[in-house]
Amino acid sequence: MVKQQLTAPGSTSTYKMAGRNNVTAQYTVAAIDTTVVVRLEGTQDGTNYFNLDENGDTTITANGTYGFKVANISLNDVKFTFVSETGGTAATIDVVIMGNDY
Repeated sequence: MVKQQLTAPGSTSTYKMAGRNNVTAQYTVAAIDTTVVVRLEGTQDGTNYFNLDENGDTTITANGTYGFKVANISLNDVKFTFVSETGGTAATIDVVIMGNDY
């Protein structure tokens, strides 16, 4: 499990997916000014990450708890990325990433 707070754009530590093919990332946004943009990223080679949402980045406009769930994947690592923030610099994002093999 990765449990980490992001207070500015950047990424969490990586979550090792060895033996797991499902991943869930819960994230709680607080002190949002206008918007934050986030994504869940994965890698197969351990170096080059890609957005796991084929529709692109996710824009959040209100404080609250949100999540990403990806099933039946084959990845080496996963990480959560706080891409950007508009309207200020006060937002915090508390992230928990977990995986399982069923």
